[in-house]
Amino acid sequence: MDAEIKRKWVQALRSGKYEQTKGLLKSPDGAFCCIGVLGAIQSMDFKIKDLRSSTIMSKYSAGLSTISQLKLANMNDEGRSFAEIADYIEANL
Repeated sequence: MDAEIKRKWVQALRSGKYEQTKGLLKSPDGAFCCIGVLGAIQSMDFKIKDLRSSTIMSKYSAGLSTISQLKLANMNDEGRSFAEIADYIEANL
């Protein structure tokens, strides 16, 4: 994974700037899943029709494997906090 994007992503997850949601990269009310935050820090266009599709993240993956994306999305949807997810990213990616 790109080290600079990883640093910015972890910082964003811990910033308190992003409200967390489940099941969508970005909810209609502006909350994000952890993978959505990765897209947001890279100025991803969230006007794409299906915001649940991990395939649209390929352009914004910063070298993050599909398996890692799915692992993190599952952690998010199981209720892990952004801080817990940031800790996992730092330790494992």
